[in-house]
Amino acid sequence: MLRKFLIFVVVILLFSSGALADIGQVEGFSIGALNLVGRCGPIGSAQGGNIVIIGHSQQIQKPGFSTTARQEEKGILVQYGTAKGAGGLSGVAQGAKVQGMQGQLTKPFGSTLQGQRLNVNLGQVALKAGGVGGTKGIQGFVGGQSQTITTPRMTSTQTQSVGIGQYSAVSGGRGSNGIVVNTVNVEMGQGQIVTEGN
Repeated sequence: MLRKFLIFVVVILLFSSGALADIGQVEGFSIGALNLVGRCGPIGSAQGGNIVIIGHSQQIQKPGFSTTARQEEKGILVQYGTAKGAGGLSGVAQGAKVQGMQGQLTKPFGSTLQGQRLNVNLGQVALKAGGVGGTKGIQGFVGGQSQTITTPRMTSTQTQSVGIGQYSAVSGGRGSNGIVVNTVNVEMGQGQIVTEGN
């Protein structure tokens, strides 16, 4: 009997404190990509690439509290390299690292908290040493994040997006040398806090 009474008291306290009205969610992604294309010696060619598409979303609704929380992340990473020629050495090396994370927390009649982070690091090297011919490389990332919290008293929204592209090419006649080095680093972040009295 005492045990049932204690359970009943705990349930009442939870309802009265608003703990069951809290909403919190987090989502994130990470991409690591490497593309190496090269050739050396007699006449020949090589090519290679990567394509990565990401997309996810989540939503929580509590109709009784007229509260909704929604998150979404999308993006595409593309890498492509080619090397052609006769004699000597030519090639392209591409590396990409992309990370995104976002989270949100709300109490329908209290405070809300949202935060986002999106980092993109791209690096590319195109090289031709000796021989005849050349190499080309292209890579890029386009993506973004969005999240929204809606309560009876307010709507809070955050969005951020980024588009990055890299291109390099080296070509030449017998005995020529050339190199191109590209790097891009982008770090984005934002947050917001809204505090309301009950």
